[in-house]
Amino acid sequence: MKIRKIIWILVILLFVYGCKGRGGDKYTPTITSKDIYTGKEGLTMKFFENAPPDEIFENSVLPIGLRLYNKGAYDVDSGYLSISLEKEYMNLEEDSLKSINELVNFEDSEHIRFDLTGKTIEYPKGGTEVITFIANTKDLSLTDPQSEFHKSLISITSCYKYQTKAVETVCIDTDVYGFKKREKPCEAGTITLSSQGAPVAVTKIESEMLPDKDKPDVIKPRFIITVRNIGNGEVVKQEKVEAACSSKSITYKEWNSINIKVYVSDISEENKLDCDIVKEGTHDDGTMILKQKEDSIRCTYEKGYSENKGTFASPLYIILDYGYTDTISQDVKIKKVVTN
Repeated sequence: MKIRKIIWILVILLFVYGCKGRGGDKYTPTITSKDIYTGKEGLTMKFFENAPPDEIFENSVLPIGLRLYNKGAYDVDSGYLSISLEKEYMNLEEDSLKSINELVNFEDSEHIRFDLTGKTIEYPKGGTEVITFIANTKDLSLTDPQSEFHKSLISITSCYKYQTKAVETVCIDTDVYGFKKREKPCEAGTITLSSQGAPVAVTKIESEMLPDKDKPDVIKPRFIITVRNIGNGEVVKQEKVEAACSSKSITYKEWNSINIKVYVSDISEENKLDCDIVKEGTHDDGTMILKQKEDSIRCTYEKGYSENKGTFASPLYIILDYGYTDTISQDVKIKKVVTN
């Protein structure tokens, strides 16, 4: 049995040889930095073909191979993988856990910690990682003595911190009432967006110019920002990433929780906007709870601009910090060995 396990490990490692690091040889850039910040994926996972196989006999060695891809624009630092097997029907061989990349650490027999770089101009496909391990199927006569087979589920869950950054040019118009008879270089309005190289995206920016009730000559730009989970997984509070890949409890308010920071002109504390939830209308320090995968938040530049500033274009920086989790699964048909 031990020799068979070694053979399976060697077969898997030979199959993935050459996948080390960020995907092989250095890539000659053919894209721009703007292309990096497109797409709706972060970390994606995929089982090897036939590892696990669709069918296997009881009391057999079950090879499992997993490919990780960071298809987003941001690095994964200290991400987690949780391996879930039906323990009544198979058990994990802890010593069989193998990684092509030295950055992977195995916390215990069912949890893996990893780092994986995101897309860059030099490596537009992002970082890749290959992990292999072995499980052993158990004797069906002990669990399902009357059955000829059992379909057992293998699941891998990923949990990691991620970030979305949207940078758009907005129009600041301090001539709210149009008193100044001159042509304006831009017009405040609504901007629609699709993706920013991450599973959570800023999809719309609506601009409003509000006179300060205490300072009539000051105009406060306000932006209603819509955020949506466009990926296939679930958003979780950034501080709860590790818990999401364990048996620790997470409250409903910690699911779908995103922290948002917004800056106008440049990323500095003096140019940071004050954000609060649109629906409740109370100060909330930039915490969003996505409902039905989407929500909006209102962000105001409280410092404002003098109405003498006129109309001008300015960059708006939107930074979202959150955790993300996703699961892939595959059924394996465990067949009983017929002896007569």
